[in-house]
Amino acid sequence: MTAELIAQIEKKLQYTFKNKQLLKNAFTHSSYSREQKVKDNERLEFFGDAILDMVISEYLYANYAELEVGMLSTMRSNIVSADGLRPIVDSLDILKYLMVGYGFASVKHNSKKIESNLYEAIVAAIYLDGGLKPTRDFILLTLSGLLAHTDHFAHKDAKTMLQEYCQKRNMSAPQYQTLDRVGADNNPTYKCGVYVNGILECVGMGSSKKNAEQDAAKNLVAKWRINGALS
Repeated sequence: MTAELIAQIEKKLQYTFKNKQLLKNAFTHSSYSREQKVKDNERLEFFGDAILDMVISEYLYANYAELEVGMLSTMRSNIVSADGLRPIVDSLDILKYLMVGYGFASVKHNSKKIESNLYEAIVAAIYLDGGLKPTRDFILLTLSGLLAHTDHFAHKDAKTMLQEYCQKRNMSAPQYQTLDRVGADNNPTYKCGVYVNGILECVGMGSSKKNAEQDAAKNLVAKWRINGALS
């Protein structure tokens, strides 16, 4: 990789590496590594995946104090998924710089995780080169569009998210049924089931029928890993 190509990549990433070898490693596919006997980016991918999870978890924890763990996990999973990261790498226009072995050019188009793997490797390379702050800045800048959608949809209640999800997929509208009621009249607990296409998918509990329905919908949103921004 020439100095000119490195400069082009750094401009797109809006980060200048002190250790250029880290950038080269991040853009070295295992197929190229085997041919040229150089270090590939798989260890960087492994490390970058953990760093990305941490930064996004930190962001969600700080910005969504009202959300429970299940919803936070669903949001994070959608953001850091291959489907979430693929358009980010495409928008940065950096996949073309990935060094692959002879005869492996098609891997850039046929691999479902090639973009997310590259993104994670870059995250780790920036962290090792400059520490947490520039890494966090890079992640929040490049994922700003995803996070903005998450901001918008996170405030929808679970029943609304589930309703819209089913509509988009031509599924029957979710139906809610009270399954049980226990406790004293002044302190009841309701058990509610949510049905989709006539199948009981999840149950929820609450101090009222409305709260139990919301809890059932929330549980199904988590089960189906629904994020309104990406569904």
